[in-house]
Amino acid sequence: MKILMTSNYKMNSETGASQVADLLAQELAKNDQVLYFCLGGKFSIKKQNNLKIVKFPSINIKGVDLPLFTPQAIYNSFKVLENFNPQIVHLHNSIFVSSLIKNWAKLKNIPIVTTFHHIPTEAVKHLIPESKGNIFFNLVQNLYKNVSLKNFLNETDAVIALNKKIYNSIRSIDKKMKVKIINNGLNLDEYLKIQTKKPNSKYVNFLFLGSYGPRKNQGFLVKIFKYLPQKFRLYCYGKSVTNSAYFLKLKKFIKSNNINHVFLNGFVKRETVPLLFRKSDYLISASIKEAQSLTVIQALASGKPIIGIKNETISELVDKSNGMVVSKRVSPREFAKLIVEFIKKDDYIRLSKNSRDKSQKFKIQKVVSETKNFYKSICDSYRKKS
Repeated sequence: MKILMTSNYKMNSETGASQVADLLAQELAKNDQVLYFCLGGKFSIKKQNNLKIVKFPSINIKGVDLPLFTPQAIYNSFKVLENFNPQIVHLHNSIFVSSLIKNWAKLKNIPIVTTFHHIPTEAVKHLIPESKGNIFFNLVQNLYKNVSLKNFLNETDAVIALNKKIYNSIRSIDKKMKVKIINNGLNLDEYLKIQTKKPNSKYVNFLFLGSYGPRKNQGFLVKIFKYLPQKFRLYCYGKSVTNSAYFLKLKKFIKSNNINHVFLNGFVKRETVPLLFRKSDYLISASIKEAQSLTVIQALASGKPIIGIKNETISELVDKSNGMVVSKRVSPREFAKLIVEFIKKDDYIRLSKNSRDKSQKFKIQKVVSETKNFYKSICDSYRKKS
């Protein structure tokens, strides 16, 4: 099968959408021909076995990579697309490079499937979580939903929804769209190998991964640890350059409150992440919005109990069997008290086993098989319509 896939990020980016798209393209290319459009410094084409990678030119502004839609780049892209002549196009999200490729595929009458890595009807809240209740941002969201998103879906043949929440979001706009729930796929082998062991008596290590900013809400985590004993240690890892003001505010708060058991670290490469889980006892999260967090999936596979404020991912994947879900309305002091009580009475080995059991559906091998079957069903129904 000849598959064209897009990403709006550079390869090996910290962003979950990038990680999922990168891996899916690589795994599909083991048995099929895959052309993968992503961002790069300049326009270039690279081949890795059956995977052909096209890097679309981009510019980095305050840590964010944005495509440069020059006439030459668009001409070069369309030339590559014509030569490849895909049977199906798989877009990840609906903007930038994905939008460009969608327009080309529509002209060529090639079936299009899109995976949304956010809740489409809540896209603005995902980007700007503090926009909740703001009249202007609500207007922008409604405009995006009723005009831009609706038009995009009208030109799409099918949607992959990561979970029921995204499925319902699509259904609220388009009742007839072909929608299939297929989870994010990850290579979980290294995480599943991590040995299960109870926290030692000296320290209890908590981990959080994610770019620093209001949506990931590391500030709330730091405030929680202000009320926790010194033996409870928090390690945060993520990009700070995209929101340096937020990162500096966190550091200032830690210093002024003399918190010496919280450690703010930078972005780590994907291959280093299993090592971080190996050194950790729990995953903790205060993220405000998460369509389907890769960090939570990695924690499940690592056998780590998860403690988190209720969001889309926490509500989907965490319960009493493998962790603790906390209300968004809880104060940092109350949250700290709940953590101490939870750890005193928890059965760590049981929680760990249940976490691992829940990770199985996210294995990349399972996701690749489901995705290919969905591609085939789309192509078959597309041929019947033609």
